[in-house]
Amino acid sequence: MVISHVGDVPFFLFFFCVLGRFQTTALPEVLSLLPLVTFEYCMVGPALLHFVSIGGGLLLVAVFLKAAQFFFYPWLLDAMEAPVPISAQLHSSTLVIIGFYLLFRFEAVFNLTPGLQYALMGSGILTALGASLLAFFQEDGKRLLACSTAGQLGYVLIALGGGFISEGQALLIFCCVNKAFTFVWFGALMQKCNGVSDFRFLAASRLNL
Repeated sequence: MVISHVGDVPFFLFFFCVLGRFQTTALPEVLSLLPLVTFEYCMVGPALLHFVSIGGGLLLVAVFLKAAQFFFYPWLLDAMEAPVPISAQLHSSTLVIIGFYLLFRFEAVFNLTPGLQYALMGSGILTALGASLLAFFQEDGKRLLACSTAGQLGYVLIALGGGFISEGQALLIFCCVNKAFTFVWFGALMQKCNGVSDFRFLAASRLNL
């Protein structure tokens, strides 16, 4: 969970950038003024950086950290040690909404920076492939579901990076609903098996279920 909290830092930096430049955090006003800063650059130390790219990059890093994308899977797998209701809440609401909701609301930022769109698509591909491979080595059911969630969110990133906003939103909603019901089902299965979530035990006792 430490990695998830570290993701708050780029989130705060992103909002400080928005507040400092636009003097407001009201989303309609920020998005309406965004085209005016398309070619605006700012000095960061000795470097001259594109303002929109800085903001989009901070938002992207925050989403990678908080949504357990490529290289940042471990915190999500470890969080599955929590009881099933908490695990379900992490997957179906908190995990998804915090990062991906903002990604869709600020999709205009990525439309102005093609480089970040390529980064979204590339990270989505790596996340989907990495989570799928990692799932092969999981023996705990909840950890397997965690890999599934990370992989599905990777597909959302691919859709967003490719400009398929409506399709990405539909996939995001499907992911939320799917994980909520999947955890309800798996929680009932664990209760039937005295709280055990190891697939090896579940496979051995399947005839008694």
